[in-house]
Amino acid sequence: MIETRRFLSISALLLGAFAFSGTVSAEGVNWKPFEKGLKDAAAAKKYSFVDVYTDWCGYCKQLEATTLKAKPVVSELDKNFMSIRFNAESEEKVTWKGKKITMRELSATWGVEGFPTMLFLNSKGEIIGSFASFADADLMIKLLTYISSGARERKVSFEDFLKEAS
Repeated sequence: MIETRRFLSISALLLGAFAFSGTVSAEGVNWKPFEKGLKDAAAAKKYSFVDVYTDWCGYCKQLEATTLKAKPVVSELDKNFMSIRFNAESEEKVTWKGKKITMRELSATWGVEGFPTMLFLNSKGEIIGSFASFADADLMIKLLTYISSGARERKVSFEDFLKEAS
């Protein structure tokens, strides 16, 4: 009887693991360096998704380990966005609007105060939206489709977009 229970418990755990693994991509997001990502987005007329993070941020690590590995999220990012990771505390220099600036300085210029912060840029490199918090895969898909559908640029509120989508 005990062996049967142990087998059933192990089977249930394995089944749960297989069910969960079906929604996660081992590779995750195809990240581009900052300048290349913006250049490629302009050439492809795509949006840019910028994940602004720090090395010490627990929610940033959780976002990377879960949400940004979920297959629907990865698929939407690959289809409609150039994805860029951006360390808000890095002294690495990047070019923004023709000026060399550190990632730390640019993060401050953008007004990023909390982590993670996700920025959404149009193909011209202009910030058209932001989300400063952790987002699970379900919320992330909603945010990404809100941007990629053009609803944000048409001045549709996120709340109205969600009502129209349901």
